[in-house]
Amino acid sequence: MPLDHPAAFPPPVSDAWEMLNDGLLIQRIYLHQQDIRTSSVLSPGECLLPKGASPAALLARPLPAPEATLPLVQAVGLRAWVTIPQHLGHADTAPASPLAQVTADTAATTTGSRSDDVLAQAVRAVCAAAAWWTGAFAAIRYTGGHHRSLEDVTAPLSLDALTETTRLVALGSATRVLRRHLQQTGDAGEEARTAFCRAVTEVIVAEPDIPGLAEELGELRLVDLLINALPWRGRHTAYRSGLGSGQVE
Repeated sequence: MPLDHPAAFPPPVSDAWEMLNDGLLIQRIYLHQQDIRTSSVLSPGECLLPKGASPAALLARPLPAPEATLPLVQAVGLRAWVTIPQHLGHADTAPASPLAQVTADTAATTTGSRSDDVLAQAVRAVCAAAAWWTGAFAAIRYTGGHHRSLEDVTAPLSLDALTETTRLVALGSATRVLRRHLQQTGDAGEEARTAFCRAVTEVIVAEPDIPGLAEELGELRLVDLLINALPWRGRHTAYRSGLGSGQVE
């Protein structure tokens, strides 16, 4: 099944699929808690991960979202996105995630000069959480099946692919926050408009490479995380077909 689709769907449909996908991500994390715990003590090679990306580090708990950002994060539908890593992530004594820097850079690039206001803090929080979600699904990638054939995944994952996936997942969550902020407050704020346009432009630039990146990831859960995170033509492909990725579980 091709990942892209030329037709756009109206917001009520795409919003419903977004909620469905959010629920599926949460379901998968709790369904595979034992797999995550098992992976956390394995080496990168045993999990088909690149050197320097140990499962324990990928599962490191990100900084919590500031309390002031929670109303906006809740309005976006990303409350679980930022709270589950706090409950299931490894304690502060765990090695730092090798994906943390790319999410911090993505947040900084997106928000530009905004630094300490609630919007910028919310963007940083959801981007930081993206490192944990990507890391969690990457840690159990070796236990899954290919997103098209469902055959066992046996190919190792490169650090470049893992980093780029994390960047795009973080970019998708940042775009959701910025979009909802503009829906709530209107488009009078130039900095918020600029941040949203910057995020959308980054998605447009990345779009041609997403199908190839998905093929390199291979594994169903990690591919779903990537292709459903961003507002691009291939988003919600499985839902468009009427099948739904969650049926494999």
